[in-house]
Amino acid sequence: MIQTGLFLDLTFHHDTPQGWYLVDEMGVEVLLPNKFCPSEAIEGDVINVFIFRDSEDRLTATTVVPMIEIGQFACLEVVSATGIGAFLDWGLEKDLFVPFKEQHRKLVEGEHTVAYLYRDEVTDRLLASTKISKWLEKTDVNLLYNTAVDLLCFEETEIGFRVIINQKHQGIIYKNEVFQRIEMGDQLKGYVRLVRENGHVDVSLTPMGHKKVSTLSETVLEAITAAGGFLALHDKSDANLIQSKLGMSKKAFKQTVGVLYKAKEIIIEESGIRKL
Repeated sequence: MIQTGLFLDLTFHHDTPQGWYLVDEMGVEVLLPNKFCPSEAIEGDVINVFIFRDSEDRLTATTVVPMIEIGQFACLEVVSATGIGAFLDWGLEKDLFVPFKEQHRKLVEGEHTVAYLYRDEVTDRLLASTKISKWLEKTDVNLLYNTAVDLLCFEETEIGFRVIINQKHQGIIYKNEVFQRIEMGDQLKGYVRLVRENGHVDVSLTPMGHKKVSTLSETVLEAITAAGGFLALHDKSDANLIQSKLGMSKKAFKQTVGVLYKAKEIIIEESGIRKL
């Protein structure tokens, strides 16, 4: 079945002045405009295309890969804000519409926002929503402690950064555990700390336990190597300097240096640390 928002393998059926008509296994047709048609195309060839509706609301195929797929979240630019809603750049000629009722706040032209792509079942049109929480799963959150997950930051609050986990669940990174700059739209690697009863998840940017020590050790060793074998940081260095260079707290840095020293991977000098 040919529906908007899907990538489909369709067959070249017949050529017209406007482009090739493609068909699915049921014989349903959709136009692939000339600008997307490979010059060597012949009847019977198969091509993978994305289905959407053009500016005249006609079902259309394209070989252009959009920045977001149906059922997914992505950070997109607001290209216009009108009296009926806002429009986002998603890589296709026809911008993606965000109705007012699907805006978590009024969108402003030129800003970036995290959005969800869905299909209106009545009109078959593809629309976007910036009301992120309503689209996230809050039950059956099967995430194990310390599991590595992919994060997409969609909002900053007083206590932390709200994130989308693996394109499915809602999580939060607490500010007092963050030692790097985070902005809306950032894609990060995180680790599960706690799954709460309401389905929300506490996440950390560093793993816990042995995994954390191993990860921070690698960070410090890589920084020493990048600095030519000697890193001018020590236990008296300013915490902000350590955070800016290594992305970790001063406490974590001192603990990691101790681990590396005991493992005889570094030597500690008055003005810094040197790799053995």
